[in-house]
Amino acid sequence: MNQQMARDMLAEIEQTQQRSAQYLGYWRQGPTVQLWGLVWIIAHVACYFLPASAGQIWLVCDAIGFAGTVLLRLRHSTDDSSQRQTGRRLTWAGCILLAFGAIASMLIGPRGRAIEVLWTCLFMSAYMLHGLWFGLRWTVLGALVIAVSLLAYFSHSPWYELIMAAAAGGGLLLGGTWMRHAR
Repeated sequence: MNQQMARDMLAEIEQTQQRSAQYLGYWRQGPTVQLWGLVWIIAHVACYFLPASAGQIWLVCDAIGFAGTVLLRLRHSTDDSSQRQTGRRLTWAGCILLAFGAIASMLIGPRGRAIEVLWTCLFMSAYMLHGLWFGLRWTVLGALVIAVSLLAYFSHSPWYELIMAAAAGGGLLLGGTWMRHAR
């Protein structure tokens, strides 16, 4: 074996290791994406039938989604300090996004659908950014859900909540399955 063959083999091992880490990340995060798909489906359907209670519905559904996310993250916690540090950074990034979304929501005022689409686009933009480091599937999923959400919003359809339940919530549910079964 010459030096070039050894370098090629080491490069191939490195590439395999990176792909394995990416697929493991998809596998671990897929259930969280599926959970949020279910949360969004339930919230949007409930808002369709009880539009006057939309704020309370989203508050309860989001609380359940965040609690479920914490439980799923704890299930996959690791002793690896680099992953713990990344997890802390992602947690802080989530807090920054929540603060930004809350401020933007206050500035928008009581415009229900506009705020829903803002939050959807905000979190799906985070998915897209996450994809720049952790895999293209995140970026594709975020872009598709944003596109469907904007289409539903600008169509001014009386079926908006049901479209969002099927397209955005269903998109997350299917996207989580796509990630979970990445190969």
